[in-house]
This record gives sequence, structure tokens and C-alpha cells, in this order.
Amino acid sequence: MELLVRYRNADDRGARERAIEQNLPLVRALARRFSRSAEQTDELVQAGSIGLIKAVDGFDAGRGRDLGAYAVPTIVGELRRHQSRGASLSTGGRTWPALTALDESSVEAVGAETELRRTETRAALRAAFRTLTRREREVVALRFYRDLTQESIAEELGLSQAQVSRVLSTALGKLRRALVEP
Repeated sequence: MELLVRYRNADDRGARERAIEQNLPLVRALARRFSRSAEQTDELVQAGSIGLIKAVDGFDAGRGRDLGAYAVPTIVGELRRHQSRGASLSTGGRTWPALTALDESSVEAVGAETELRRTETRAALRAAFRTLTRREREVVALRFYRDLTQESIAEELGLSQAQVSRVLSTALGKLRRALVEP
């Protein structure tokens, strides 16, 4: 949070870069969820990093203190867009006609649609997280936001690895059900 405040108030680019680097484990964790292969994971990490950069640049500390909660919908949106395009980020100089033919009104429409989807995703995630207990939220955050192993989480929380596994499994099941059910 301190880095983001320094970036916002003093236009400290170094603070921005450190905030992005500190949150890359979140991008990697989300990319692994969408990936089918190691090569695809690398591409997805690149796409997700774009979402992280957008989230860091758009984060308003006055509206909340959790960059991770703000960043997840943005990163997931970039991952979904990347998969729906079915294209690699490293295009080898190839031009994509659909991208070069966009006019200003098309860009604005896509931006509005993206913002609407992002808002809907954020609301769905917020509601889904409310179904979790405090411990479940903490374990999920440590696992997917800080990218800790179950063993590290167990050590940090004073639990066994098996307990962490059960809490994580229960929490993910609740999240799945909450996100699938209307």
C-alpha cells in the first residue's frame, strides 16, 4: 500500500515497478488456473501482467486498501481476453487486421463493455468471498495472493499442512458454488 501511495503522490516510478513485482505471484497463480501447458502459462503470465499494470495504475487507495482484491478481476479479464483471441502476445511482427481497423467509437464501446464486465466480476467475487469464513479468506489470500505453499501457510498460521489443505479445499468449493449459482 505504501508503494502505491508513493507512486500516486510523488509519481515514484520505482515504487510502481516494485508494487508490480510484488504482485507477480498473484498473476502467476491466476495464469496457472487458465493454463493447459507450460508454454501457455508463460503467455498467460504476460497477458495477466498487463492486467496487473492496469490495476496498479488504476488503483485508488481512497476506495480500498487491498490491491489484490482490486487487481484479480482486471487480471482475470486480461487472461480471458487473451484466451478468447487465441493469439500469442509475441506475434512476430504480424499485424492483426481487427485491431488496426478499430476507430475511436469502437475503442470507447469496448472500454465501456470491459468496465461493465470488470464491475460485474468484482461484485461476483466480493459476494463469493463473503461466503468464506475469516480463516478460509486468510488461507486463500496466502495461497493465491502471496503464492505461498500449503506448508508455508501451515507454518505461518500454526496449522498442519493437512488442515490447510482441507480449509483450502472447502474454501475453493464454496467459491465455485457461489460463482456458478446465480
